[in-house]
Amino acid sequence: MEVEIIEKSLNNPVIMETSKDDNNNTDDDDKSTIVAPIAVAARSKQLLKTNLRVLLSNLYMKSAGRLPGAAVPRCLYNTSLCVSNHRCAMLPNAPDISVAQDLTTNLHSQQYDTYLQMLEMLALQTVYPGEGVFERLLDMVMILSTKSMTMEELRQRYEQVLRIYYLLLDAFPPCWTTLRPYYLHFLGINTSTDVSVEKTPQKLQVFLDVLEDCLAKCSEQELTQYTSSLEALQFDYDNEKPHKVSDGDVFLGDVEDFDWESDKQWIDDVKKMSNGVQLARVFNGLDMLCSVLEREFLSWLDHNRLQQAEADIFQEETKPFVLIVFGIKSNLRLTAITKQLLRLYSRAVAKDLHQERLNVLHRYISLLMEASNTAELQYVDNAVVYPSLGTQTQRLIVEFLKIFKAENPSNINSYVKQLSQLQQPYVRFTFADQFLQLFYFSSAPFNPAKISEEFKAKQWLKYKPKNEQEQAELEQLSREDYLRVLLNALQDYCKWLNLKTCWNYIKTKKPIQPLQTTTSSPLATPVGAVTGNVGKVFELDEMQKESHTWKQRMNLKVIVSKPKVSLPVARISVTKIAEVYGTDLRQLRYLRRVLLVAKRFIDVTEWLSFLDDFLGEDTPPASSEA
Repeated sequence: MEVEIIEKSLNNPVIMETSKDDNNNTDDDDKSTIVAPIAVAARSKQLLKTNLRVLLSNLYMKSAGRLPGAAVPRCLYNTSLCVSNHRCAMLPNAPDISVAQDLTTNLHSQQYDTYLQMLEMLALQTVYPGEGVFERLLDMVMILSTKSMTMEELRQRYEQVLRIYYLLLDAFPPCWTTLRPYYLHFLGINTSTDVSVEKTPQKLQVFLDVLEDCLAKCSEQELTQYTSSLEALQFDYDNEKPHKVSDGDVFLGDVEDFDWESDKQWIDDVKKMSNGVQLARVFNGLDMLCSVLEREFLSWLDHNRLQQAEADIFQEETKPFVLIVFGIKSNLRLTAITKQLLRLYSRAVAKDLHQERLNVLHRYISLLMEASNTAELQYVDNAVVYPSLGTQTQRLIVEFLKIFKAENPSNINSYVKQLSQLQQPYVRFTFADQFLQLFYFSSAPFNPAKISEEFKAKQWLKYKPKNEQEQAELEQLSREDYLRVLLNALQDYCKWLNLKTCWNYIKTKKPIQPLQTTTSSPLATPVGAVTGNVGKVFELDEMQKESHTWKQRMNLKVIVSKPKVSLPVARISVTKIAEVYGTDLRQLRYLRRVLLVAKRFIDVTEWLSFLDDFLGEDTPPASSEA
């Protein structure tokens, strides 16, 4: 059924309509063109169906590809090992009581060198230092200063704190099920059902509030430059209050008045620093929180490949952290914290914030969008419909544009520049589609057919070239920017569906390979049949047959890496998506014919270059092979 749909879509010829005047004369600018059908051998139907399913399965199962730019956890490269070591494991080993007491003593007395060295030793031994360790490291990142250190000592200490934080994050990742309560506490998520317990704001909420304050008070230079996280502060020790600290103890700590035994926030200490340093430290903290959310969500995608429906993602015991942090529910996306994130990103763009820091906010937006879209995946007969863009996620992107427009009311360059910076292809082309609709773009669903109609109707004439725009018209989209935004949106659309891989298979009949992963045992290679670089896992009967070769193999063969095995193909519903692929490929061929006519009036060199690279020969040779 699926093969017949895609074949029908590909085989239907596309006719470019001709426009005639009253005398029945054809306009030279609009000649009729027929795109030849693609011949598909009858015996290749089953192969086409199989390879389309593999293509869609690869898109669905490649979790890291669904969250580009994220910090990918090591567990994604060996899922079975993660299941045994983290997902189904008990709590990690705890330190001896004496070691735990030494940790607490060194922290409270501000002996940070010793404290950090002990943490590193415990992490390397896979011994969990105890509840609150991530909170303490985050606090250090925010409050460390030159109270009793030189700038070089502060730099080394600061880098050490960040390094140990990520070392602990690798050693005890968020996918470790029994550590879930500790991570929720670290994120500031209150899981208590006791209404009398005072609720404190989430850590992300606190950081966004401080970021909003920084954006308001930082100068243009501080925002556009990559300011340092460190500075030399001058302290007046003579005026230290005696009841706070003694003369002998004032040099013991970096921040002598930071009370580690209380729940004191770091905000007051950060506000003593310069604006540029405050901004840098806020983004260091945001990056630390984002790494936890990304790793946990990617692990959730990896461990729930078989079922990622709404009912599964919203299960209270296993709900991804990102849904909890942003307050996403089955019928709610645009929460208060979501609005604040999108507003601060839009404001940062308007203020031309340094790109490295904008990238941190990009990662949060990617998390938000992918979590929202995953929660909208549909299943038909227990098979997932993928790729797909959910209705609520589309509305969220539309609201994103409205917020962006409110913060950037007239700067067209901000839209054009930032469109390419957003990380997910479906976010980019949907955002671009909605942006172009602010001008003369059709409100029809975005696809190659819509773009073909744009060129066929010569819509580019409604946009003035840049060299013809007057000063009062600079808020209008130029023709060059219109064509660039539209081309980028088309490329993102093709990337989202991986149309090029499908087209290459139709042309070459070269099978699409499923994703591969490494096996848990590096000893799987020496014994058993080997095909290419894929090892066969131990099978006792095969080993017995080859027992006479064991000695020779042990002497000659050296294990250099873990063998790779192909992942099983996911259950994908291809009925609807097959029609989309067939129609889009047909329309891309049609679009190239339209552009060959349009190039007499406008410069479409980049368009034709992209389509020539994508399509190659217009009609692939018919194959008689199965």
